[in-house]
Amino acid sequence: MSAQTNDMNQHPNGKVLTFALREFEDRVSRLDTMLQKEKIDIYLGHAPESLNYFTGFDPLGIYLYECVFFQAGAKEPSLLTHKAEKELTVFQCWISEVTIWTHGHSPVQMTIDKLRVLGAAAGKRVGIEMANWYLRADLYKALTEAFPDVEFVDVTHQVMRLRAIKSPTEIGYMRKAAGFSDLALETLANTLGAGVSELDVLAAVQSELARAGSEYPTLPFIIASGWRSGTFHAVPSSKIIEAGDPILFEFTGSWKRYNSNLCRTVVAGKASDRLLDLWKINYESFWRPFELIRPGASASEIDRLSRKIRGDYADYIVARAGFGMGLSYPPTFAQFPDILVGDETILEPGMIFSLEPSISQFDGVTISYGYNILVTESGAEILHNAPKDLFEITA
Repeated sequence: MSAQTNDMNQHPNGKVLTFALREFEDRVSRLDTMLQKEKIDIYLGHAPESLNYFTGFDPLGIYLYECVFFQAGAKEPSLLTHKAEKELTVFQCWISEVTIWTHGHSPVQMTIDKLRVLGAAAGKRVGIEMANWYLRADLYKALTEAFPDVEFVDVTHQVMRLRAIKSPTEIGYMRKAAGFSDLALETLANTLGAGVSELDVLAAVQSELARAGSEYPTLPFIIASGWRSGTFHAVPSSKIIEAGDPILFEFTGSWKRYNSNLCRTVVAGKASDRLLDLWKINYESFWRPFELIRPGASASEIDRLSRKIRGDYADYIVARAGFGMGLSYPPTFAQFPDILVGDETILEPGMIFSLEPSISQFDGVTISYGYNILVTESGAEILHNAPKDLFEITA
């Protein structure tokens, strides 16, 4: 039976909003409060996450120029997108103003024209997301040339903070996405056997997730066995998984663009003493820091303790211990905050992040262990149900 939900059948007679209207209105209200605090007159957003968060827009064509505008004090944002995505805006977006461009038009000039309508002029401040993948250099150059007396202010951090505290509905979406990644691990365990390749595992996992209802993930899956696990970032290959191989994987469930990843290294069959020792150290570097997670703790102290536990392998710590998770688009699901020494962000209830320490690229092996974690009013909750001690899988 198809896993499609009934809301997909509502168009063209009605909207298919992913959140209640009042939630979108609350997001815009919080955006407005931030702009007023920072004395910013206009917000211009280009990250797909921002377009989705403030308008409901979820396009496939994120490679096409599109942006969201919001004037401080207004009730609604407005959207500029390509004609290829026009019909999506009809049923996805709650806003009333959508402007369409097509090939042959200049969306950059249309952006400039819209900013003028919104009052961009000498002495005004325009907030833009400088540290995102979708703010093009040609746009920034054109903006600064068209508005030499306007101050362009980086609001990347402030907008990401707005998204960091999840609503109950968002938390529900993340739980559903986490359930999909649990299913992926279960499918891997059921697929291992003589002659099975990494691509065989990928085929089984993707098939099961699609049948269950998981949508396309932000990142390709990692499946890397044997010596390939030591590469840390490796998409599946035709390599046959052999007995005793470590298998590094990262599977991601996705629901309504909310992504939840599950990272592990498991072993096909019996683990060697060397692999078991590495796994025990890395396992501890997750669970002891996990005990620190609570409102008021800092992201920095979690990574600091995790690094201390892995201290004998300090040269093989290639990444932060974790990062925020939630609404995301390619090229990455890593969000605010960084679980990293030096990031003094204070954890608050409603934050969700992946804690995934590893001992990486050591003697041809990477050992990884991770879950998505919700900060609660009194501590922390793991969103997954995957067995925490699973390491050796009969193959």
